Amino acid sequence: MALGAQRSSVYQLIMKEAGWLVGIGIGAGLACAVGAATLIRGLLFGVRSWDAATLGAVSAVLAVSALLASFIPARRAAQVDPMVALRYE
Repeated sequence: MALGAQRSSVYQLIMKEAGWLVGIGIGAGLACAVGAATLIRGLLFGVRSWDAATLGAVSAVLAVSALLASFIPARRAAQVDPMVALRYE
């Protein structure tokens, strides 16, 4: 943790960066999924190539799990005492 930084600013910094990465990843994944589904549309007999509700649900589950996975290290980083960290370095 940076010297003099508030716990909330550490949370905000880590979660903001994680949010950008999650957003970019989900956007690229959705684009690739729609593109691949469009390419193999002829092989899917009787099934739609992509479903907006399914893509939205999967995106939401992935976003929540990714942000939860980044919140846990953010909480750990915010609880570190800077003097103890400097002493061990």
